[in-house]
Amino acid sequence: MDEQDRKRWENIVEAAVAVTSDLDLDSLLARIIELARDLTGARYGALGVLGHDPAEGLAEFLTQGIDDKTAALIGDLPRGDGVLGVVLRDGVPLRLDDVASHPASVGFPPHHPPMGAFLGVPVRVNGQVFGDLYLTEKPGGFTDDDERLVSGLAAVAGTAIANARLFDELASTRAELARMAVVEDRNRIARDLHDLVIGRLFAVGLSLDRISRNVDEPWAGRASQAVDDVDRAIADLRGAIFALGSDAATDEARLVRLLKATAAPLGFAPVIDIEGDLGRLDIGLRSDVHAVMNEALANVIRHAKASSVHLRLEVAEHEVVATVTDDGAGMGAAEPASGLANLSERAQRSGGSLRIGPGTGGSGTRVVWRIPVGADGTSAALP
Repeated sequence: MDEQDRKRWENIVEAAVAVTSDLDLDSLLARIIELARDLTGARYGALGVLGHDPAEGLAEFLTQGIDDKTAALIGDLPRGDGVLGVVLRDGVPLRLDDVASHPASVGFPPHHPPMGAFLGVPVRVNGQVFGDLYLTEKPGGFTDDDERLVSGLAAVAGTAIANARLFDELASTRAELARMAVVEDRNRIARDLHDLVIGRLFAVGLSLDRISRNVDEPWAGRASQAVDDVDRAIADLRGAIFALGSDAATDEARLVRLLKATAAPLGFAPVIDIEGDLGRLDIGLRSDVHAVMNEALANVIRHAKASSVHLRLEVAEHEVVATVTDDGAGMGAAEPASGLANLSERAQRSGGSLRIGPGTGGSGTRVVWRIPVGADGTSAALP
């Protein structure tokens, strides 16, 4: 091996070692183009990188040998058509004495310098083509040795690109796993709060309600006030639980699941209908919807003595409407329970309304909570 060959292969080893260095990908690819030009004596060099979807052509194109002013005059960089497309498509080296003579040549854009001799090699790893490395304008044309050397550099470039994409995928996977771990922890805490804490609070509330009906004043009033306090605590805790595990993509399923859990003391399953996309509402409105439907349902459980309950949620373009209907004893002349008063406060705060009236056929109770919704999924004042 003469001195020139030894120097050439040392440069290829240098490029291979650089793959494991701290150089960023663009700097490494630029170094590979520089080595390819030095080793072959080519005036111009370039390296094109395909995007993640090869059908979209070259996503990146690095060049050397053309000054910035000329590059600006040329304009858009190649996308992988013409002779470059042949190298990408066939996946084998292509060596030409005159690039313009190839049948696939599409010519050069205005202001592009003339180019004759051409050497293009695919950049690939394990049979997958990531792009191409090409050189032009070598006096006397490119040789077999040039092709072998540049193919070695292209293999190094392919390894570098593959490693960079693998690193990006690993980083993305780690981020997703971390997010899933956080979500799982939040969901576990939400489940524990709902199943344990709210369950116990609800049992306490029912016990206090029974006590209030069987004792004289002032204890009856105090017990009734304690029931209201427990109701408010449950409502606040439910809202916190919903916000804790809230995810626009899964909140509809969570809402149905939690409503069924709340309805357990009824002794029968309520009918639950959801129309429209709950996920398009912002977290504040989704939390309100959850709290409203739960409070209305809890009120049915405590007071209605119903044999059927229908919960319906409609998420329309400009409003969201939650309706809870039961066939129970009805409100009569009684004052609304504290839970229903809380629903009214939530409606007024968001520019909406709360209507309480008889249910189907004049029996039972129907609660209709209506809120205007803006284009961004947040509450908006009624027109």
